[in-house]
Amino acid sequence: LGSDVRSSLFGFVDFGTASVIEKQIRITIENFEPRVDNLQVQVFPRPDKNEFEVNVIFDIIGQEFPTQEYSFLLEATR
Repeated sequence: LGSDVRSSLFGFVDFGTASVIEKQIRITIENFEPRVDNLQVQVFPRPDKNEFEVNVIFDIIGQEFPTQEYSFLLEATR
């Protein structure tokens, strides 16, 4: 969808890589989802499990829904 998150998963599982992944996710959502407002992306490295925990928090423009939160894990697969 226009991000380079996949290639970042094969680097180090640290805060520097987490920052790159966070920026890539944020830019992709901002570019391709105009219905999202108050976007927050949090990426936490888990080096002991070789994965990143990702939280995406946002509001949907024009809807009376409460703030939405989507959490998932990113890990490199072979």
